[in-house]
Amino acid sequence: MRILTVVGKYYAGKPGVVEPMYLEFTEPLVALGHEVDHFDHAEARRLHGLEGAGERFVRAVQARRYDVVLYQTAGQDWLPRQALREASHFAPVVGWNSDDDWQWESYTRHLAPYLTFMVTTYPHIYEANRDAYPNLRLSQWGCNQRYANYEREKDLDFTFVGQVYGSRNEECRYLRKQAGLRTYGLGSGLVNLGLPYFRGSWRLPFLYGRPLSVPKMADVWNRSRISYTPMGASVDPNLLQIKGRAFSMGMSGTLMLCQHSPNLERYYEPGKEFIAFESLEDCAEKARYYLAHEPERARIARAYYERTKAEHLWEHRFTHLFKDLGLT
Repeated sequence: MRILTVVGKYYAGKPGVVEPMYLEFTEPLVALGHEVDHFDHAEARRLHGLEGAGERFVRAVQARRYDVVLYQTAGQDWLPRQALREASHFAPVVGWNSDDDWQWESYTRHLAPYLTFMVTTYPHIYEANRDAYPNLRLSQWGCNQRYANYEREKDLDFTFVGQVYGSRNEECRYLRKQAGLRTYGLGSGLVNLGLPYFRGSWRLPFLYGRPLSVPKMADVWNRSRISYTPMGASVDPNLLQIKGRAFSMGMSGTLMLCQHSPNLERYYEPGKEFIAFESLEDCAEKARYYLAHEPERARIARAYYERTKAEHLWEHRFTHLFKDLGLT
């Protein structure tokens, strides 16, 4: 098929740091044999304003006659809603939602009338709203296997890769002290020095840390024996999500030490394919245990790898989604 992916290319608008979703919505599709073009809605809006970005988007869809358009909704109007509706006259426009657990009511449900289909990654959102929104579909984040290296030497014990924001700084500092956690990414510099977050620290990249490229994130996972996997939302740590990292690192050979989240059990079996923790104290205790019991750690990491490879690659997600949408 001929596909247009409408996603931001750069993480947080920072040139040189590629947004993971840009890679996830291009490379696996190409691997499946599709022809893929890209439209950067964030850059178009920055350069041309909301209306100008919408005009360029509609012209792009009309000119190429795509089989499907994949649009990253991302919590705000990157394009005018009317432009989405107009483009849908030329190709099915499929919105991919993030953070529907806290954005569904306030934002994403209002997009449904302007899109041909809309995808949520939250089973409870789908179950509660599929009758009222017949164009709503359920899918999930996946693993981009290009950067995974199961055989990589595991020379890092216990790590976290990602942005250390809000209460996560205190959590990571506790795990650093109790179980030797090492952090990588924005905010990691403070944690690795044992410092609490302070206002304005993000303006000091030599201290705060920098975002990692996708290959560098994957390399940390590939090297890690155990990966700390919090599931709390940025807006409320008590609101447990299904984080993309739970799938992204699935073929790395790491053990996922994950905050207990019932939704995740739809995809992986606790105790067999990952280890769940109930509290930070429990997390630290289990990290120490599995670092001291390598055969058990390796067995769970292997099962995690096998399940991801068999069911949770992005190639699986797109194949199932296109079938569900009636696209071939």
